[in-house]
Amino acid sequence: MNKGKSVSKLTASNLKCHKFDTDWRVGLVLGISLLLAVSSASAGAWQDPVIIAATAENYLRERLAGPAHGSDDAAGKTTLSAGALDRRLKLARCDQPLTGFIREGTKISARTIVGVRCNGSKPWKVYVPVEMTAEMTVWVASKPLPRGHILDRSDMVAETRNVSYQSEGYFSKEEMLVGQRLRNSILAGRAFEPHLVEADNVIRRGQTVVLAVLMGDINIRMSGKALSDGAINQRIRVENQNSGRIVEGIVRSRELVEVLMPVQGNFHQSTPKVSPKLADTGFNNNDS
Repeated sequence: MNKGKSVSKLTASNLKCHKFDTDWRVGLVLGISLLLAVSSASAGAWQDPVIIAATAENYLRERLAGPAHGSDDAAGKTTLSAGALDRRLKLARCDQPLTGFIREGTKISARTIVGVRCNGSKPWKVYVPVEMTAEMTVWVASKPLPRGHILDRSDMVAETRNVSYQSEGYFSKEEMLVGQRLRNSILAGRAFEPHLVEADNVIRRGQTVVLAVLMGDINIRMSGKALSDGAINQRIRVENQNSGRIVEGIVRSRELVEVLMPVQGNFHQSTPKVSPKLADTGFNNNDS
């Protein structure tokens, strides 16, 4: 009988332990579920940093594609990458679309700080660094060139390069370099920069030049005198030695200046001249 009672007591004790163990496990599962639910609700209350970064990148991309910077084709291939935000940063989820901005006077460069603003019921703003990598076709020296050398087309070659950190500038058009004089000697592969070249004056003030007037198939040439120094493709004033009239032209060579002719139809006489004989008739010299 005592043995049976011991067995009964142990069985009851085991049942109580099993019930406690089951209750503890159920409580743990419920606690974890509640914690996950709270965490999920809290996460939904904060603004997604991925959206903030995308807003900064899109804003800068639109600025680069605007009239001040040209189209994507003109600007080459540009890649933008917003820096990672501090994960500890907690910003209320905006109930309005986010907007980007940059401070007045900010120059877009290889690393630009872009602001992202929420104008919703809980407004806030944050600043995001955006890295820019711009690849463009630029002109570089095809061979070593000495100081004072006058550049021609054989001296340069086009290459695609990252110009994001090209703070001194670069040349994207070959014709802007032809006829320029090197201020310093440069090595092959060096990108031509504005400070490395200067205009070479091929015409000197007081020099006798040939004035060329082009009107369709008509080519008129006459003698003139340069009133200032001039480089290739530069505008200078020239005196027509036949008529004494001063005209403006573009230097085309060491002797030739092409006279700029007004486009037909650009002139408009606001007050037509009226000859004395027609003054009383109400008609003028411009009437047919």
